[in-house]
Amino acid sequence: MICMKPRLALFATMSAVVFLNACGDPTSIKATSSNVVDTLSVFALSGTPPSYPSGVSILGLAAVQVDGFAGFDVALDIDASGNPVVYPVKLVVNSLGGGRPVGLIKVTQPFETVAEAPKTGFVNDQPVPLAPGETVIIQSAHNTSGDICQFALSPYIYAKLAVDSVNLASRTLYLRLGLDPNCGFRSFASGIPTS
Repeated sequence: MICMKPRLALFATMSAVVFLNACGDPTSIKATSSNVVDTLSVFALSGTPPSYPSGVSILGLAAVQVDGFAGFDVALDIDASGNPVVYPVKLVVNSLGGGRPVGLIKVTQPFETVAEAPKTGFVNDQPVPLAPGETVIIQSAHNTSGDICQFALSPYIYAKLAVDSVNLASRTLYLRLGLDPNCGFRSFASGIPTS
């Protein structure tokens, strides 16, 4: 009977090794959704009716109305010089729950060449002015109860946004939005990301 215990331990260890090799690295997280790029148009936050969509929901890939429920990640406006300005939700809506933490960072690369969101440098307490063609990276936390990243290791969804043009007469901004819908993944490469 004493000889059985070492054999049982050896069998258990071998079974665990076979299981881990068969399943791959159990601590490795894999993305499941493909990255997406889309075009949108929104109206400026100022100088247009409040019922017009002036916000962007990155996960919804949609232009949305800016209201007190904070169902958007960023809002867009046009400054006195006619240039676009991107506002994180925190600066637009003073919700009781504090709103979803959304950080922004302007990058120097054109939209097409931005391959990955940076790891640091995001700000959530100031607007980001853009010239048409410039790109801003959005880091949006989605880890509240019932949200997509509620049980993920990283709460963040990343997107890149560029304002292609502005129509000053109608106060309309025309955008491109690239989204990595996988929690914690920062890549904007086509297909399912690996980082």
